[in-house]
Order: sequence, then C-alpha cells, then structure tokens
Amino acid sequence: MSAELKVQSQIQSVRCCECGLLFGMESGFLAGRQRDHGVFYCPSGHSQYYAGETNEERLKKQLEDERSRTAFYRRESELQKRSRAAMKGQLTKTRNRIAKGVCPCCNRHFANLHQHMNTQHPDYTTQD
Repeated sequence: MSAELKVQSQIQSVRCCECGLLFGMESGFLAGRQRDHGVFYCPSGHSQYYAGETNEERLKKQLEDERSRTAFYRRESELQKRSRAAMKGQLTKTRNRIAKGVCPCCNRHFANLHQHMNTQHPDYTTQD
C-alpha cells in the first residue's frame, strides 16, 4: 500500500546579504521571519534576519504614540480646568473681601475702601 501526499507551496526568492546567492524560501516561513525577526540561513550557511520594522509593527507604534499623545492632552486639559477653577475661586475670594471693605494690599478694614485705594495704593489696579 502506498500513500500519496501532495503539497502546494509558494516559493519566494531571497538574496543572501553576505555572498549574494539567490535562493528560494517558502513564503509562509519567510513571512514568519519578517514578523518575528528570527534568524535563517542561506544554503552557504550565512545567517540572515530582517531587522526593519514590519508595517504591522509600525502601525502599532503609531497607534500607541497617538494614544499616549491623546492621554497627555486629556491630562493637560484637566489640569488647566482645575487651575482655572482655583484661580477663579481666589479671585472670587478677593472680590468678596474687597466688597466687605478689606484692603487687598494691607488687609485692613476701611469703611470707604474706594477712597483708601485711590489715596494709599494708587498703582493698584484690578482687572475684570
């Protein structure tokens, strides 16, 4: 009894980077070496490997870079919102103190704060 086995395979040509010999490799094996950067050998025994990034690796790196950039901008945006809220709170606190007659420069209470500010602190200006 004899068994017959038929195998179809696609062979791709590869040139040895050491000796220049042109040889063939099965396309699936070659694709695996390009993906995992593993070592393979030419028929003369010279070791070879694919050092460059594959398209998949390049796209994964771009995706990761974009994700980290997006996360950075989210953190920065949140920090700016918190900073703005803190500054607004401090401004409100200062305005409330001024409304109650407390000088923002010397922290003393004055019944006529407007006149005090004009005479004692003429260079102090408030911005809206």
